Amino acid sequence: MSLVALPTRWPGPSIQARMMATSPRTVRLSAAAVLALALCGTLGAAIFASDASIAVTRFQATVRTSTSLRLSDQLLVIAPRQTDDDEPLTAGAIEFRAAARTSSDGEVMLTVEPLAPIASLAGGAGDSSTTIAFMGDGEGAQSGSLSDAHPETAARWVGSGVRTGRLTFTVRGPVSPLGGTLPLRFLLTAP
Repeated sequence: MSLVALPTRWPGPSIQARMMATSPRTVRLSAAAVLALALCGTLGAAIFASDASIAVTRFQATVRTSTSLRLSDQLLVIAPRQTDDDEPLTAGAIEFRAAARTSSDGEVMLTVEPLAPIASLAGGAGDSSTTIAFMGDGEGAQSGSLSDAHPETAARWVGSGVRTGRLTFTVRGPVSPLGGTLPLRFLLTAP
């Protein structure tokens, strides 16, 4: 058998020789190709990035008005007057818990009105000068006098929230010797 000797070097020019043989035109073309690839990559990223879009959505919430009212009583019980003097007679107090949900500038109002004529407390006297006043205690509570003609504002505030208070009623003028009762209607309103 015969042995064949293999060359220890690769036939052909060395790498250095090949690099020296590269013309400047080839170098420029290679640089242009690299630059073109980089430009295509950048433009491609910009093109694909334009696929993402931003949407502006307008959101509007409408707050529905709601109210809730709890009362300790709706009936004013007036004790019989012991003497004939015209001293005010305390008829009692009614406590309230009023809650409302409304806009931030919405006005909330609690009104009170008698459901029977105030004159009926005098025991049927035709020319009754009986009056009922109330004094409000608590945030937003007001003072006033009951009227047969229209509801009277007992409390008022602006915006949502819970308010608690008390209305203390005082009777002036003639009252039946047997006393009496006066049903009241309370109404909580918000715009």
